[in-house]
Formats: sequence, structure tokens, C-alpha cells
Amino acid sequence: MHSFVIIVALILAVASTTLGQTQGVSTALLNLFIQMATICMSTYVGDLCLLPDGLPKVADITNTATDVHGWILRDDAAQEIIVAFRGTESIQNYESDTNYTLADFDTYPSCTGCQVHGGYYLLWASVYENVQSFIQDQASLYPDYGIVITGHSLGGSLAALAAAQFSSVFDNITVYTMGEPRTGNAAFATFIDDTYQTSSPDTTRFYRFTHTDDGVPHDPPLSDGYVHHGLEYWNVDPTSTSTTYICGAETTTECNGQYNTSGINIAHLTCFGHTLVLGAECT
Repeated sequence: MHSFVIIVALILAVASTTLGQTQGVSTALLNLFIQMATICMSTYVGDLCLLPDGLPKVADITNTATDVHGWILRDDAAQEIIVAFRGTESIQNYESDTNYTLADFDTYPSCTGCQVHGGYYLLWASVYENVQSFIQDQASLYPDYGIVITGHSLGGSLAALAAAQFSSVFDNITVYTMGEPRTGNAAFATFIDDTYQTSSPDTTRFYRFTHTDDGVPHDPPLSDGYVHHGLEYWNVDPTSTSTTYICGAETTTECNGQYNTSGINIAHLTCFGHTLVLGAECT
């Protein structure tokens, strides 16, 4: 029985890396993606706007020393607790973006051999205990609710770190990241893939989104020891079910990987039709 399980796991692992580019997603899934894009882009304007979809905010994720910001929201209709991390908005954030030194994932030693983006790890270490406490407070009040973790850009990497950190603390976690940089090494990618069952679109609980030729998912480079995790959901314009594609975790010939881009560009500032507008209005 053990041998059979190992063989199946190997087959699934190969299938994940050779998935190729598959066109199309369901209307229901696309609507979920658009909702997550609305939330992610709205975090950049914070309390200057009405909360997306009128969802109640139950806590702010804030550390002014490291400039980490985000929200804990609750969606009573969907019965979900939503954790949303803001992406790069300041020079301080940009300095974190460019700290490519791989760091041991010491806040979660159960992730064996895992190393993660050094700049983002410092940000994560400054907030993870508070974030866990916020989620626990809501989960105790709403024990039947699922937990959704999301974020754009830097916020996407924080969402990935949160997904790993909280995988043994909370049940029923689903993750959506948009324009996420590479967040860790091969061991970290494998941990995410195994934990969130990313071998197939039918089983995955981790959705990593990219948009056209967005340059941020190409950073940090593979040559620095970084590897993407999870299936890639690639969206081209105009947003529709048929202009959303699915690719394996790390490809240089399909989806976003086919482009020779790097860093923040126009494509990075829009997700599923929602454009990032700093300090102005909600998306």
C-alpha cells in the first residue's frame, strides 16, 4: 500500500510540472478570482475607501516599524474569515522587496529545509503572532467558517508565508495570491504544493495568479535559489473565463513564464480588471 501511494504521488508530481497551458475556468471560479482582486487592490487605499463588497472589517494588520498592513475581514454569506495583505507601497517596502537573501523559515521549523525571501521573512516575523491571534479570535466565534488568505505582490508572498505558518493551526484554508514574487526555495515550494494539494486544478487550495507579462513573478531569479510553488492561473485581457489559463508551478514557456520581464510594470498593477490606485478610491 505504501509503495502504491508513493507511485501515485510521483505521478501527480510529474503531472504538476508538465501540466502545460490549459485554457478556461468556470464562471464561479472567475467570480471568486475577481472578488479576491477587488479585496487585494482595495488594501492599498485602506480606510480611505468603503470596504470591498461591504464586508465587515474585524481587525487591522499593522506594524508601522516594518510597514506591514492588511485586514481581517469576514464574509458571512460565504462563511469565510478573510486575511488580506497589502503589497508594496513605500520605499521601506521596496527595500524589503530587494532583500533577496534566503532566510531559514524559523517561525515554522516544521517546514523542513525551507528557506524564504529574507526581506519578506522579516516582515512576516513582525506580524505573524498578531495575525494568528486575530484569526483565532474569529475562528472561536465562527468555528464553521473557512479561512481565506490573500494578497497582491509583496502581500502575495506574505499570504504564502501565512499559508505555510498556519497550515498546522487552522483547518480549511484556501489561498489566493496575485502577482506574487517567488517566495522561497524548492523545499518551501514543495511544502506548499504538498500541503495545499496543487498537483491538480481539481484538488488545489492555493491559487497563484499572474497577469499577462507581469514582471514581479519573475523575481527573485531562479539562479538565486528561488522556485515558484503551486499552479499558476494566468489572466490576459479582457478578463473572462476563456482568457484565464492554468499552468504548472514553474514554466518558462507557458503563461507568464514565457515573458522576459522583471519588476513592477503596467501588467503588475492590474488583476482581473481591477487596477491599483494609491491613496485615491476603492477598486
